[in-house]
Amino acid sequence: MRTSFFIIIFILFTAVKVDTKTNFVYNFFQPKTEVAVELTLEEKLDTLLQAIIQVESRGKNISGDNGNASGILQIWKIQVDEVNRVSKLMNKKERFTYKDRWDEEKSKQMFFIYVEYWSKDLDFEKIARCWNGGPTGHRKKATLHYWKKVQFELEKQELLAEK
Repeated sequence: MRTSFFIIIFILFTAVKVDTKTNFVYNFFQPKTEVAVELTLEEKLDTLLQAIIQVESRGKNISGDNGNASGILQIWKIQVDEVNRVSKLMNKKERFTYKDRWDEEKSKQMFFIYVEYWSKDLDFEKIARCWNGGPTGHRKKATLHYWKKVQFELEKQELLAEK
């Protein structure tokens, strides 16, 4: 009985010459899959960047940490020096001044160069914690709280995107 059922299905698949989009038998037995939209690397990193900006400055071009950190990403002078150092190592032509911390686009460029050099595996937690605590920030206990804040912002973005 079971064998005859599969024979009939096989005959229907091979004998019926109907467009597969309108063929009920063909479509009935096709696995149902959801189409997942895969984000590009830039889109994924931009999502993280926006969360970090929210944690650092709420998107405002401000000065923090007693005047040591500046701009939307709260960049310290030592971070500018590090970005310039790794940019040179990577044979990139970009170089930044301390004043560039106040420029949103240049701040974002510094972030991406820093991430490209120090976080090749593109793990969001590692990226965020290194941004907060330097190249070994992902190993520092002190950056865990920062990561929790970034996670919270990422979750808020996800909820907003669903609406």
